[in-house]
Amino acid sequence: MKILCISASNTQHMGMNSTSYKTCGLIEKIVKEINGDHEVEILTLMNQRIKFCLLCGDCSEEGQCPYDREFNEVFDRMREADRIFIVVPHYSPIPSKLVALFEKINEIIYGSWLKIPQFESPFTGKVVGIIGHGGMAENQESLRYYHDGLIKPIASTLKSFGFVIAELNEHFPLGAPFGLEDDSCIQPRADAVFPDIAQNWALIEERIRPLVANVLKSSDTKINP
Repeated sequence: MKILCISASNTQHMGMNSTSYKTCGLIEKIVKEINGDHEVEILTLMNQRIKFCLLCGDCSEEGQCPYDREFNEVFDRMREADRIFIVVPHYSPIPSKLVALFEKINEIIYGSWLKIPQFESPFTGKVVGIIGHGGMAENQESLRYYHDGLIKPIASTLKSFGFVIAELNEHFPLGAPFGLEDDSCIQPRADAVFPDIAQNWALIEERIRPLVANVLKSSDTKINP
């Protein structure tokens, strides 16, 4: 099985030390523990120069954007993957490169459907797991905020593309949220605008493990209405 894990962070100053990227590394670790034969690819949107959609409609001709090679590469990887994870930080409503990616996918699907009414999305029935995280200390209120304010609109968009959304549990049916263990995780720096963040990676791994397992299931993965 081919697994694609997308880090939606665009925090260039953090690079591979971003929480989103490291969470993708945890996903890879868990996947390999469940089945060592699965192939995992980590794709970081911060390294992609995806252009904003101009709604020109030219993508309906070939099913890709004729003006954006890097978008097409990401789109192809998503189509080729058997399962997808998307890890999204909450430093804005939704990171801009993820919005740009979704916008172009939407126009390709819509334009293709207008041209061929029998067109079926390449993502119909494909299982995706969403992880949303941010810089608030964890409690029921902050976790609900990340689930409803961040994960839910992403899940709604992905469902419109045909994806099946894997649940974490009955409390968080659209994905796995996590925050900081407590306020002491925020460590200000005199030489930088942004503070250092000390994550409890063992707790994060424990939180996301059930979601990863649900994504890897096939016929018995729960489908959300």
